[in-house]
Amino acid sequence: MNNQELFNLFKHSKLAQVAKPLQKPLRGKGSVPTHQIVYTPKSSAIRSSFGIKTSLPKQIGFSHIVFNDIDNPKNMPDVEKYSGPHYNRLKFQESGLVLKNYYSEKNPLFPSDSTKISANLKSSVDSVIAELNLNNESTPEDVRQILKRNPDLYEKFQKWLTKNSPESYMTNMPSKLKKLAREFLSSEAVSKKEFSLSDIANKGGSKIRIQGTGGFSYNQRGRLANSPNGIKNGVIMPGRMVGDREAAIGGFIANVNDRTTMLQYNYSKNFPGKHSRQFVMPFKVNDAEITDNGRVKLYADGVKVGSWMLKGYNPDASEVTYEASNPNFESAGERNRKDNVPLESLLNLISNSKK
Repeated sequence: MNNQELFNLFKHSKLAQVAKPLQKPLRGKGSVPTHQIVYTPKSSAIRSSFGIKTSLPKQIGFSHIVFNDIDNPKNMPDVEKYSGPHYNRLKFQESGLVLKNYYSEKNPLFPSDSTKISANLKSSVDSVIAELNLNNESTPEDVRQILKRNPDLYEKFQKWLTKNSPESYMTNMPSKLKKLAREFLSSEAVSKKEFSLSDIANKGGSKIRIQGTGGFSYNQRGRLANSPNGIKNGVIMPGRMVGDREAAIGGFIANVNDRTTMLQYNYSKNFPGKHSRQFVMPFKVNDAEITDNGRVKLYADGVKVGSWMLKGYNPDASEVTYEASNPNFESAGERNRKDNVPLESLLNLISNSKK
């Protein structure tokens, strides 16, 4: 095939009709979200009305779109579909999981000392760098710049110590000197790092911490959850194994206990003619937490289910029991009752032998 034949084949193919993006993908790995996310209901999307000045083709679909261009009535912006995170959030809310957040103990809607960014920063970074508006992600270059702004830092500390705590020269207690050094660094005598808009856009700069749950879940911790079948003691969600210790559950990668999923993983990996990710299996989600940078972490255990996983399977039986691979799936009372049975039998044997 010569170049002319290849050109004619490409010219009349559907690949030639695909629009070439004018810039890099909008859903890139940028540190700051500069794009606009637009949601439209299905009734408006059928009329190609997404709330912008120009109509979009029906191939865009429904739900969410994202674009970076300036909206104008003459040119259609370069848009992309962006409905994945929206449905991940809906699936997470439908599961009924309670999202744990260890970085904001109180309600973030009401200001307090624990909900302020500066207080969270100083409490999380147990170092003197927190007094200089730095964090664990600060580079050595940031520290050098602050030292250049304070060339006579030692002389200032000596003067400040003479004025505020002169008895420290005689006692020389390290714990007290450390406390006084922090007070000195937090005072106005020291030039600290000044925050600007460029620090927010900088990938390695100081980042604010997540407060609240980010809209993923509004369920209260410890609240009783009911279902049509009774009280819910756990959350069972479908997922796929993507590794020996990882599973895709509800659009998130969860950490699973390999002891509870070893049989499922080996079965799906060695099944002839199918890929391991084609098997959907149940998981018991134990915990869900949100980190300080906004990432959601799930911790789950495998659940033994199906005829091929039950040891005492009887094909003639009308009902198939589902047993949990994790003994903690049962309530505390049931576990204690099972643990007391062998102890009671042992005590009965001892008492009978004495008689």
